[in-house]
Amino acid sequence: MASKTPTTLPEGTDTVIDTPDTPETGTTAEPSAFAKARQRAGDEAKKLTGQATDKAKGYAANGKAKATGGLRDVQRAMDDAAGSVDERLGENYGEYARMASSFVGGLADKLDAKEIDDLIEDAQNFVRKSPVVAIGIAAVAGFAIARLVKSGMGPQDSA
Repeated sequence: MASKTPTTLPEGTDTVIDTPDTPETGTTAEPSAFAKARQRAGDEAKKLTGQATDKAKGYAANGKAKATGGLRDVQRAMDDAAGSVDERLGENYGEYARMASSFVGGLADKLDAKEIDDLIEDAQNFVRKSPVVAIGIAAVAGFAIARLVKSGMGPQDSA
């Protein structure tokens, strides 16, 4: 809204001119439509980022549970094999199998005890400290996954 403010001109005559209201005159300026749209977009982006983060953490928790279960399965298989190794090759070799089983069980325990955020931080630190090794691991994992997917396709699927 405009207000009438008396202004003295150089000739010394008083003239009233229209000046826009500003925060100094007691009214507040309305945010522009652009500012409102930008705020809504920022709020929506934060909401979507939060949802994506939650979904990714859910997938990571699921993967962590599957990895821990897989390690426990390997541990049980190694424990079972240790008895057969004792019979066939001797107790010394069976003890190696039990030590390996214990190591795998320890890995499963450590993995199970860690939170997802801790695992992400550990992975980030590993990549920072050993980027070449991380790239090598990623390449080998990608190759192995590609081979597994390709071998899972039947002759009719690969066409």
